[in-house]
Amino acid sequence: MSSPPILNPDVYLNYLLPSVASEYELNRNVNLATLGALIWDILSSIPSDYRLIRIGKAPVVSFAYFIARLDVLAGELTLFLSFLIGRPGPVSHCGAISVGIVTCQVTSSAAAAYLFLKRVHAVYFANKVFQHIFSFLWLVGVGTSCAVFAGAYHSSFEIADTKHCIRHQGSSTLSIAFMDPVLFDTLVYFAITYKILVTHSRGGGWKALCDGSALPHFSRAVLQGGQLYYLITIGINLTRFAFSLSPSASPTLQVILSSPAVSLASVMACKVHRDLIIESVDSSSSRGSRSERRTPGVSDTPVLDISLPRKPGPASLHHDDGYEVRHDEFAFSKV
Repeated sequence: MSSPPILNPDVYLNYLLPSVASEYELNRNVNLATLGALIWDILSSIPSDYRLIRIGKAPVVSFAYFIARLDVLAGELTLFLSFLIGRPGPVSHCGAISVGIVTCQVTSSAAAAYLFLKRVHAVYFANKVFQHIFSFLWLVGVGTSCAVFAGAYHSSFEIADTKHCIRHQGSSTLSIAFMDPVLFDTLVYFAITYKILVTHSRGGGWKALCDGSALPHFSRAVLQGGQLYYLITIGINLTRFAFSLSPSASPTLQVILSSPAVSLASVMACKVHRDLIIESVDSSSSRGSRSERRTPGVSDTPVLDISLPRKPGPASLHHDDGYEVRHDEFAFSKV
């Protein structure tokens, strides 16, 4: 029995089953909302971003910051222009477009994770082994996130000749890529939290330490910034991971939270990084003569306000990809 003719061939939903069409439209609306929120965040952060450009002197960290923001925007715009617009959209090959979107998401996620990797390096500045372990974990995370490339080229096809693309085949490797941010963010969060709380354990009860009221100003900023990022992103990352494992989830539902998760992680990582840098600069500039003795640049001093035993001679300094670590204050500054 032949299928009935398509009354309006220009409407892409007419070529899909009702259940598939509903999922497609849901995915479309989720991504449109994500793009709108992302553009709003970028536009509202322009003054702060401009200030970071003017005062920042850490090229590696600054590069990661802007890659995290620009790549996720590029991925969302590509998704909007090719997957969502349709005729006369610029789609020439759905597979190539899918690979491009995945590339933007992977690089943005890696850059956002790098910002938190540098926080671990700063907090554990005296423990090179710990720094190398987390650097290795970051590299492993970047590698496992590339699992999303498996099948990306062949997983999407054009709906008839409507210039709309749809994902028609799932991938078992998605769960590997989606699980890594959960593990890495958890390890980073608890490593930084443990260091701060143990260092200041004599300054008050554990309840006061956990809510930050018993911590010095910048220690509280680091702790609460990590809490803000982790608690907001962990939920959506776990849900995305669960969708990728669900045997009943369609190929569209498997990745429906991919763009929102990557965008949210990028926005939150950059916000926490930006707020800490700007707040520390404002605080340093208000310290008067004390701030004048510091090396010019973007100062994140002091992050943990810890007085550590000094080595003989001047305060010991070492550089770590744009961060200057002052051993006698457990601080780091961009130089």
